[in-house]
Amino acid sequence: MTVDHDQRRQRIAEVTAAVISREGLEAATIRRIAAEFAGPTKVITYYFSDKQELLRFTWECLAQQYFDKVTACGPTNLVDSLTAMAAADETSVLRWRVYAAFVDRATRDPAFAQIQRSHQEIALRLIGDMVRAIDATRNDFERISLLLNAMVQGISLQALVDQERWPTERVRGALSDLVQMLLIRPSSAAQSCYARLEPAPP
Repeated sequence: MTVDHDQRRQRIAEVTAAVISREGLEAATIRRIAAEFAGPTKVITYYFSDKQELLRFTWECLAQQYFDKVTACGPTNLVDSLTAMAAADETSVLRWRVYAAFVDRATRDPAFAQIQRSHQEIALRLIGDMVRAIDATRNDFERISLLLNAMVQGISLQALVDQERWPTERVRGALSDLVQMLLIRPSSAAQSCYARLEPAPP
């Protein structure tokens, strides 16, 4: 039987991400990932020379899935795209746990810091392109992209530890309000944004 090596590498990355999501970055050793496949370490080392290469490939795979999900929303569906970026449901919360682990690693590892910066640049460019598609007359795409991306990041980090406070509808509502504040009704939307962030009733 012919082995699809690209598919096998993708599968290893998926298993690695699942381990990181459950147990953290340090748990994702080559020995542990091999055990998830019920095989020897050479099941992994055939494709990855060391843990660093495995982790970097896993992060790149997750980032590509993330960007594919965002772009699938369409060039002018800004709120949908921002919601797709955020930790807005159980699946994306699991993805953000992995992302948070990689960002933590990036604070101490220059190679991972470079990957993080490159991913951030892609995210900002995607947001900026969507804003431009909505209103090409603006001249503040960078400022708006930074603010929207910061909102996505902030909400998502909070949702990791308080998902009950940040269900999908609240995440989407907060992002929608911010889009309105920045792009549509800057004079009337501010109060609505803060109202949506009040604690949910017991």
